[in-house]
Amino acid sequence: MQAPLAAFLEQVLATAQARLTYSKDPFDIGRFEALRNAAATLIASQSELDPEAIAQWIALDSGYPTPKLDVRAFIVNEVGHLLLVQERSDGCWTLPGGWCDIGDSPSQAVVRELVEETGLQCRAVRLLALFDKHKHPHPPQLPHAHKAFFLCEVTGGELLTQTDETQGAGYFPIDQLPELSRHRVVESQLHSLHERVREGRVETLFD
Repeated sequence: MQAPLAAFLEQVLATAQARLTYSKDPFDIGRFEALRNAAATLIASQSELDPEAIAQWIALDSGYPTPKLDVRAFIVNEVGHLLLVQERSDGCWTLPGGWCDIGDSPSQAVVRELVEETGLQCRAVRLLALFDKHKHPHPPQLPHAHKAFFLCEVTGGELLTQTDETQGAGYFPIDQLPELSRHRVVESQLHSLHERVREGRVETLFD
């Protein structure tokens, strides 16, 4: 899906959802449900996403539309190599992480995701960055998301090469990165965060 079309459809869905949240007139509700369904159909026709999956994603989100939050664990070993996992869904590599669950704080979510995807236990040390995906060179993707990158410290566990969600895990030099899952992370983010950690800079990046 092209970026302008993805941005347009995101705005259409957000408008429809907001109006469904506040509309009382049954005719208006019907019109905005039709608009939402038409947008979902167009998304399915312009992407590889399954129409049922799109409908389920839309149905799960109610109330005033806001971005989702994705959390990622940034871990470097004693020689400065970066921990990455290989996603089963696309065969590409990314920082361990995923969506925050209801009831999770962001730091709890990143600790949970690391255990699930690598077998390692950790503690979240500090927030390195909070990024809007729209302001970084990710491929167009719905829903709109913000990304929180946490510097984490391994405290236990054993690194697993396969889990239910991943089919590989390992430490990589920052100048020898494998093919990245660019919906999840992009090279410029990894280089920027790696440099800040190496230099000991503590300011949180944003946007």
